[in-house]
Amino acid sequence: MLQNNKWICLKLKSLKSPLIAITLFSLLLSLFCLYLEPTISRDGLLYLELIQVWHEQGSFQAVLKHWPQFWIPPLPLYLMKLLMDCGLSPEAAGLGLNLVLAAFLPLIIYGVAMEVCCDRRIALCAAFLMAVNPTRVALSIEPQRDAVYLFFCGLLIYFLLCGIRRGKWYFWSLGGVVFALSFLTRYETLEFLPLIVAAFLLLLWEDRAKWKKLLLNGAAVSVSALAAFLLLIFIMGVQNHLFKSYQKYYLTKWHDLERVFQRKGAK
Repeated sequence: MLQNNKWICLKLKSLKSPLIAITLFSLLLSLFCLYLEPTISRDGLLYLELIQVWHEQGSFQAVLKHWPQFWIPPLPLYLMKLLMDCGLSPEAAGLGLNLVLAAFLPLIIYGVAMEVCCDRRIALCAAFLMAVNPTRVALSIEPQRDAVYLFFCGLLIYFLLCGIRRGKWYFWSLGGVVFALSFLTRYETLEFLPLIVAAFLLLLWEDRAKWKKLLLNGAAVSVSALAAFLLLIFIMGVQNHLFKSYQKYYLTKWHDLERVFQRKGAK
């Protein structure tokens, strides 16, 4: 028994060491690139300006008064604002959030690869490739929402894969919570809905899960996503603005799509 416990401890240590090294390497690589190019983009400056207004005024309504055409999903700004409430400067809050979350992307990719391939070597290679990915590095040194979105999307994919492979309802529930976080970060998160529905249909078609269990998992992901979404918007105090903003965005996209089909029909 003692020998088995020692073997398990050695396996855990051998697993943690490369992952910790890759995570630290991804963070150091981002910091090095920030040192080489410490400039902030125009959009990044807008984000810093908005979180400073939110922090100083203590209300989202002040942000709307400062920038009446506000259309950005509010969660990334709110997270940066929370860091400012802890005493950080706007630049440190914006960059710090993106640097840390982007540094954890290789760890998430490792988990996704392990769920798909079940091969530790492939998963470690995938994590390293994410660490040195130029896009990841570039997004990590900007105080914007892209690195935050990738972080939540990665977690969403990981929990959905865990739910499919392991059949546990709480993985679907965690996926619903992360879906809400991602949805409050970028509008494009809605594109995951067809994938989630397709996953349920595929499981039902392959008879890998009974329909009652699928209904339970579907309820878990739906209820947790809705509960997290409503709770977050009330915590941020954006409920009066958010629904109109999302409705306007998706109606605009729908009208754009209609115009595309109308042009094709005219030809």
